[in-house]
Amino acid sequence: MTLFRKLSAFGLALALVLPAASAASAKEEEIKFKPLRSEYLDNVHAAVIWDPGTQSVLFKLRNGAEGKVTIGSDQWTVGKHKGKFDAPAKIVDGETYIAKNKEFEKLIKLETASSNRFDTTVQPPANYFTVTADAETEVVVSGEDAADDPAIWIHPTDPAKSTLIATNKGGGVLVYDLDGKELYSYNVGKVNNIDVRYGFPLSGKKVDIVATSNRSDNTITVFTVNPETGELKPAGGKPMQSNMQEVYGFALYHSLKTDKFYGIVVGHEGEFEQWEFYDNGSGGIDGKVVRKFHFGSITEGVVADDEFGYLYIAEENVAIWKYDAEPNGGLLPLARVDSVDGIRLTNDCEGLTIYYGADGKGYLLASSQGSDRYAIYERGEGNRYVTSFGVVDGEIDGTSETDGIDVISFGLGDKYPNGLFLTQDDENITNGEKFNQNFKLVSWDKIANGAPSKLLIEPQDPRKLIWRR
Repeated sequence: MTLFRKLSAFGLALALVLPAASAASAKEEEIKFKPLRSEYLDNVHAAVIWDPGTQSVLFKLRNGAEGKVTIGSDQWTVGKHKGKFDAPAKIVDGETYIAKNKEFEKLIKLETASSNRFDTTVQPPANYFTVTADAETEVVVSGEDAADDPAIWIHPTDPAKSTLIATNKGGGVLVYDLDGKELYSYNVGKVNNIDVRYGFPLSGKKVDIVATSNRSDNTITVFTVNPETGELKPAGGKPMQSNMQEVYGFALYHSLKTDKFYGIVVGHEGEFEQWEFYDNGSGGIDGKVVRKFHFGSITEGVVADDEFGYLYIAEENVAIWKYDAEPNGGLLPLARVDSVDGIRLTNDCEGLTIYYGADGKGYLLASSQGSDRYAIYERGEGNRYVTSFGVVDGEIDGTSETDGIDVISFGLGDKYPNGLFLTQDDENITNGEKFNQNFKLVSWDKIANGAPSKLLIEPQDPRKLIWRR
């Protein structure tokens, strides 16, 4: 179900405040209306956002031209052009409809054809390569589709004591050591995606935090990390209760520009909320919504690049979008990184993660669930596509239909001196026997050296990132 194709709870509420179709004037009934998204915008692969504040559909075309159509208004914009429909835009069965307009349609096509600067060069992953896993975690206790998203926490004084923190959608949060042995389990609900950040100011100290989207009560659940043992403790504070139908994807963002911390949560129906976290003065962490909008379809994968202040969001069956991560960064994407077109990304585009290299170098990695592959893009301007790889059977079985991923460039002791790639495995099979899902560990050296053109091996301490934009 999407906002523009099926009547959501929000769409119903909106429809109640709009003139009923039966009350339309005779003139309006004679006007031919067409669905905005399916008739015009989907065909040109536009980014489509619903702004609840202005009751407007905002869109961005491949050449960067922005457009706007507002419910109850006959005015439209496409790039520098403005015009009027013969009747105001309206909601019909949860989808925005506009009066047929030849000039509007012509401009959509012209603006799309005039430039392709937001698309990376389309080419199949001819330089695709494979690696094998070095280790795997113990299985999650829950069966079926349970393991989902992992995060890597770096121990402040002994990297070999770093931990792997993962979600079990059927039972909570799990913490593993670097051998994959389960250390701790926290039954806090049906958590989905998880992330970690360092140095949050709380009660006069700097603490590491872990946060996750919790589908049991539609909230963001926050923990602090014991710096010695890696144990997690509920951070306290008021419940961060989302207004979306069902929380789904999640990521943390530490603005190195303002030193503020944010939780980014996206919903199963494409909703987006950005929460600012803060010390509530009573030893807990509270949050408030500082930005929200609505994608045109389902989204889950999300990751922030703290050094450049960018936010990458995977609209699962459409594209990876690049946003300004600051709360005043607008509602429309800065760029399209890549399309989910079956070439490099195949439905669904799921997990996203950042490999931080030295001096702002590094990569954006994306899980292409439908092709059992991982696509790699540069962090730099343009996010140029680099290569794709897969994790195949070796002494440990490979991965398939991956949900969440994480990567770290920093050395984790003797086992992973140049970093680690951590990935969920949908079908965990050993000697032909299927077990509950788990997570696979791959040394970054193996990935970097296995690529047709070697990738960077540049350790970067995640506690020492700097603002670069």
